[in-house]
Amino acid sequence: MKQQFIAALIGAAIAFPVAAQAEGYFVGGNVGRSEQKLSIDGLGSIKDTGTGFKLNGGYQFNANYGVEVAYVNLGKAEVNAQGTYAKSEPQTVFVAATGTLPLNNEFSLFGKVGVAQNHVKLSVRESGFSGSDSENRTTAVFGIGAAYHLNKNVSFVAEYENFGKIGNGDGASLKADLLSVGVRYSF
Repeated sequence: MKQQFIAALIGAAIAFPVAAQAEGYFVGGNVGRSEQKLSIDGLGSIKDTGTGFKLNGGYQFNANYGVEVAYVNLGKAEVNAQGTYAKSEPQTVFVAATGTLPLNNEFSLFGKVGVAQNHVKLSVRESGFSGSDSENRTTAVFGIGAAYHLNKNVSFVAEYENFGKIGNGDGASLKADLLSVGVRYSF
């Protein structure tokens, strides 16, 4: 009985700093490499990378579960080949449930699953033709990452987020993801 009581006290002492660090509201920002892959029936696919950023906030209910809301700008993807110029500029807003696995007081791993509302603006220029269009599409979003907790309030994160097929129509589809690093501030 005495050994179980001591083990429970040690467990609580180890878990308390992680839980105290994890609960409450947070805001943050990330910057990183975005990738867009345009697939066109009969013509194959083209990838382009750029700089994307994310502004996010949320609430951590406890050391393991939370919710995140974010705005993500996935930068620009440009293709200039055989007299045709095309540019896509996707943005997304998402809400996701998050799960966190604290490894110790400083490090944790996390994952997220949610719903994204995507907006893609596409511009095309060919000889004698110029046009633009935009599309809104709802997709699933998922992500994985790791965090280093500098102190109770400040954390550094590295994460990968996939937004799926953010544009689809007329024999073409556009997929996007973001690999980024950032800072979070917890209240």
